[in-house]
Amino acid sequence: MRLSRRVWLLGAASLTLPPLLASRAQPAAVDILVQGIDRIQSLPLVLAQRLGFFQSEGLNVSLSAVPADTRTLEAVGRLSTSVFAGSFERTLYLNATGRPHRAFVLLSRSPQKVLGISALHMPAGQEVSDLVGAQIGIPALGSASERVAQWVLMRAGLKVSDVQFVELPNPVQAMAALNSGTVDALCYGDPAITRLEMAGVLRVLTDTRTLRDTEKVFGGPVACACLSASTAFIDAQPQVVQGLTSAIVRSLVWLRTAGASDLMRHVPEPFMHGDRSLFLGMFHRSRESLAVDGLMPDGAALNLMRALERLRLPVEWQSVQPHATYTNRFAQRARQQWRA
Repeated sequence: MRLSRRVWLLGAASLTLPPLLASRAQPAAVDILVQGIDRIQSLPLVLAQRLGFFQSEGLNVSLSAVPADTRTLEAVGRLSTSVFAGSFERTLYLNATGRPHRAFVLLSRSPQKVLGISALHMPAGQEVSDLVGAQIGIPALGSASERVAQWVLMRAGLKVSDVQFVELPNPVQAMAALNSGTVDALCYGDPAITRLEMAGVLRVLTDTRTLRDTEKVFGGPVACACLSASTAFIDAQPQVVQGLTSAIVRSLVWLRTAGASDLMRHVPEPFMHGDRSLFLGMFHRSRESLAVDGLMPDGAALNLMRALERLRLPVEWQSVQPHATYTNRFAQRARQQWRA
């Protein structure tokens, strides 16, 4: 699966990119391992490649997908790569386990996970506080979806033990379980959630595709998808890191005003999941969660770390200094470059 997903991305890019003059005689080759390569959170990255923004920075970027079965924080932390595109939780985890890493450009400001209940089998008017005894479907135990569900429950005054989490790794299986009443609720991401919403069978309780619900859950802004690397890589390759950041910020600026026709022209087919109207619905629901200018908001790293501490994972978060887990210097320069 990993190879085929890489092939569609690189192949599509080679077919659609206009010829551009690289800013260097020999473009620097960069491999990026991407978590959720066909999800909205990765659009700024994928479009930076499709639109030639990396080439303009003198970079030859290859994107590879994180294996679909790599879902837990520990498993994601074991992945080896020079540059990672995905959850900022990984950056915090690596620092907590003695491996200094930093995020250097933000892609998404929310987890883009939704907790919703069955509109067919659950009583009308139910809220999060009414979920005692409920069975909640998630992609995997230890996944980001489970963590988001746990944070939402705790914010509502419930204990994690008040519900039962059911592993449903296949989105089709998850949708079928909600439709049949096998589970009472789901905490999942798109495209499954938007499909269920469009079918009228899911009632959303908490939607962290929105900044409002995200800040409610975390008590303020948080960092989610980002580009990150070891501090050693960043110190040794500042020009590469700046080029990556500048291309991403340029992509974020492009996305601010992109209309449906722009998206249909440049977004790869795998993002559509076989249904262009579904993609546009997903994009509309998640658009505000994309970063504005690549900068990490004040307090975002600390808010996420405090949320992780509440889960009492077997990790020593006390050793982590939040301000040391990211840098805004590359994004600040890119903002000036593209007037973001």
